Amino acid sequence: MTSRLAMLSQEYRQILKTCVPHMGGLASRRLGAALRSMVAVLGLGSVVAMAATLTPETARADPTLVSAPRGVAVGGHDVVAFFQDGTAVLGQQTHAILWHGAVWRFASSQNQERFELNPRAYAPRFGGYCAYALSKGYLAPGDPTLWVIADGRLYLLNNPSALAAWEAERQALISAAEGRWPKILRK
Repeated sequence: MTSRLAMLSQEYRQILKTCVPHMGGLASRRLGAALRSMVAVLGLGSVVAMAATLTPETARADPTLVSAPRGVAVGGHDVVAFFQDGTAVLGQQTHAILWHGAVWRFASSQNQERFELNPRAYAPRFGGYCAYALSKGYLAPGDPTLWVIADGRLYLLNNPSALAAWEAERQALISAAEGRWPKILRK
């Protein structure tokens, strides 16, 4: 029995070595936590049998819908503050949640609670990618200091030229971006 457990433990470690390096840091930690939970519930043998069908290709998640360099959405800015205060405010690590595979930070517990109650009302459209770039058919990260709220939605832009163009042709550019989202993530 002990040698069987040792062999299963070895297989479990091999699964983690094979699948996890092909994922981002947060995704790999989430997979590791999920596998540990599954082992606790199902037993190591069942998990190893299920995981044996995984390859690095099948273990990868779909492309992320949120632009989150280093795992933090909107550069760590409080998205609720854009609506409440009309300004870009950095959030705090003490007021943070995980949503759509990214960490979202808030300046206060009240803003965190508002977001938790209705995240889609505050999250930037197009996952925080530059709305102008998306309308033109490519992806670029959004800059939280260059933003617009239009029709109750937060849009991030990438540079001052994109912001100026967005302001001048907003409705046409929104339509073009909507037509490409989220398909562009699969290119």
